[in-house]
Amino acid sequence: MLKDRIARVEEFLDTLSRVAGRERETLQLMARGYTNGEIAAKLTITGRSVHKHVGNVFATLDLPPSDSGHRRVLAVLAYLG
Repeated sequence: MLKDRIARVEEFLDTLSRVAGRERETLQLMARGYTNGEIAAKLTITGRSVHKHVGNVFATLDLPPSDSGHRRVLAVLAYLG
């Protein structure tokens, strides 16, 4: 699946550009290595809200749950790309 994502970089980056507002802030903090709890504190929102924003980031980037559990890494790589 990762190879498939790498092969579609333009599509992946286009999707990333659609991440906006609080989700973008959440993704930026994820890229800096913050945990959901730390993100909640920095954005002064609840942990549940952060969980929702992270889920929205994954959905926007078309990163469904998988056995590999690398969605957070893939989201950060897209952000950094």
